[in-house]
Amino acid sequence: MAGDGAAGRAAAQSLLAAESGFPILHLTGPAVEAIDRTTVDKAIMTGRLSPARAMAMRPPLAGATTREDRVVSVAKSADGWSVRVPGEEIRASGLVLATGSQPHRLDVPGADAWAAAGRLSTLHSVADALRIRELVDGVDGARVLVTGSGLVGAEAASLLTAAGHRVTLVARSGLPGAAAWGPEIARRIARLHDEAVDARWSARIVSLEDGIAVLDDGTTVAADLVIVAHGARPRLPDGVPVFTDAAGAPSGVRVDDRLRVHGAHAPMVAAGAVAQHGVGDDPVVPYRIDHWDDAEAQGAHAAKALLHAVGLGEDPGPYRPRSPWSARIHGRQVAGFGHPVPGTVERVVSEEPLLVEFHTPAGESGGSSVAAVVGLDAGRALREHARAVGLQ
Repeated sequence: MAGDGAAGRAAAQSLLAAESGFPILHLTGPAVEAIDRTTVDKAIMTGRLSPARAMAMRPPLAGATTREDRVVSVAKSADGWSVRVPGEEIRASGLVLATGSQPHRLDVPGADAWAAAGRLSTLHSVADALRIRELVDGVDGARVLVTGSGLVGAEAASLLTAAGHRVTLVARSGLPGAAAWGPEIARRIARLHDEAVDARWSARIVSLEDGIAVLDDGTTVAADLVIVAHGARPRLPDGVPVFTDAAGAPSGVRVDDRLRVHGAHAPMVAAGAVAQHGVGDDPVVPYRIDHWDDAEAQGAHAAKALLHAVGLGEDPGPYRPRSPWSARIHGRQVAGFGHPVPGTVERVVSEEPLLVEFHTPAGESGGSSVAAVVGLDAGRALREHARAVGLQ
């Protein structure tokens, strides 16, 4: 069992609940990383929750042997897997890979100097949240530039604006969030940003100079702090079969619809941010899901698939993303169930409240499968619609 994020912990809990009799070794990685990442910006960055309290909410699991070791590599062995951690090799007959993600960095001239000065940070870990809080705490009107406008970037911009800081939000897209929320909701979220912050759409940082961020359109932004919210990439040990992106970089562990790892000679499943799902057959269109609740659901499903693979449980069937997620942005709530996988088509269900669904193209001829529903301040209407289309 590798990883103690949402997916890893849920998988371990499911294996323990099955009472299979197999010993479970839970390799959590460093304790400071085993934390509910939804608390990083919402609670730790804002000072509502201390790191100690956040970690106390995730104690070791009774019934498993827990070690704060990170998996370095995985290799075949005669009877399963050889899992290497620093200074030791461990044999396992089955493996759950849920080693999580690490944030993309900003690679532009001047970034290293800003990072060394504590003025450039991602927002992915406890250390990130504390670094940001230390810099802006007690400062009236700190100048903060947030680059990236997905869930993390949008929430960070909202929280820091509400705290009285002067926020500039930079996004490469001309319509940020459209891939996750659909164009209709993305347009409304963009208007909220336009009203609340200095929004710079279709722009990116090309260099960081003395107190100044230079954008690709030649404009500049004065900033005391730059927060990088460019998403995350999977944290992968050596030796696991991976997909690569267009640049040849590892982009995830290819899994089938049961979350079993493709190309594995012995039982291995993957869940959470490391799992690369696919749509179609030739070619397969890959995608990953990096939501906390969905990672928990994947972990539980992967554990059941592993038990089935060794003859200790029923086939859990195909995994279907249906977990809830939400973010509060400038006083408005955007929330959803499921995941708009590649190839789905947006359909507006209602205008007030704004509620949209994402369905397969086959739905236009009556064979629809709704992959996700998303709403803006939709509340009960969102929950009822999700239930009606089988996402709850």
